Amino acid sequence: MSLVPASPSPTQSVMDEALAIAAPLVLWMVRSGVGYAEFAQALKPVFLAQARLELERNGQRDSDSAISLLSGLHRKDVRAFREAAHQALARVKEDGASWGKPSAANQVVTRWLSQEDWGDSLPFGGDAPSFEALARAVSKDFHPRAVLQEMQRLGVAREVDGHVQLMREAFVPDAKHKESRELLAGSVADHLAAGVHNLSGATGPKFLEQSVFADGLSPASVQELNLMANALWAQVLQAVMAKAVPLCERDLHHPAPQRFRLGLFTFSAPEFKSDPTGDNTP
Repeated sequence: MSLVPASPSPTQSVMDEALAIAAPLVLWMVRSGVGYAEFAQALKPVFLAQARLELERNGQRDSDSAISLLSGLHRKDVRAFREAAHQALARVKEDGASWGKPSAANQVVTRWLSQEDWGDSLPFGGDAPSFEALARAVSKDFHPRAVLQEMQRLGVAREVDGHVQLMREAFVPDAKHKESRELLAGSVADHLAAGVHNLSGATGPKFLEQSVFADGLSPASVQELNLMANALWAQVLQAVMAKAVPLCERDLHHPAPQRFRLGLFTFSAPEFKSDPTGDNTP
């Protein structure tokens, strides 16, 4: 009699992949002083809220038993966290909307970068191209001087002799700034939402969610690819902004507005070598 190895359950398969996704998130929390117990407790209303949404999507009643079965939470936790789950879901939606929309300062930077012939220095006042004209084109709710002060606070611009200079070298996320963390959270959350939508058979068109992978590279080759990616992103940014700006102006008063995000990222790391002796190190 031969024994056929059992296939991994769908739950275990998803768990393996979810843990791979979670590893960098856990690293970020550990570095930020967030421990397991604190995060596990905070996850309970999130699991409850998502279980309720899934029951609603399937036309099922969100009883305590149904939520407990779907989420894996104990019934006492379901009862205890129902209100917290409602608040958590509302907060996630609110945060997602706000993090999906860059601040006036970020929008000014994006439009500035999309103009290939503007360079990294603009006179503060005067007709376009000027910083004042650029800031007013983005938003009339904030004075250009206030926008510049915010950009200076973020370290992405400075004013010298009546000219505003763009600090391109400062466009690296700074953990000290809440805006940097929110931009990361918004981008990663939308990326995951696109992938989950595509994998779960949700209704509606599929989202673009692709990447290119290469290995066996030297550090010098990785640097070449990074430089190429930065150049390609500059082209993508200019093309998307040229299309998006007039569309945003056209749809300004649309009764059911939607948000859109297009992202690009690069990452490199030493390859992981599998050693049969058990010394599996990068």
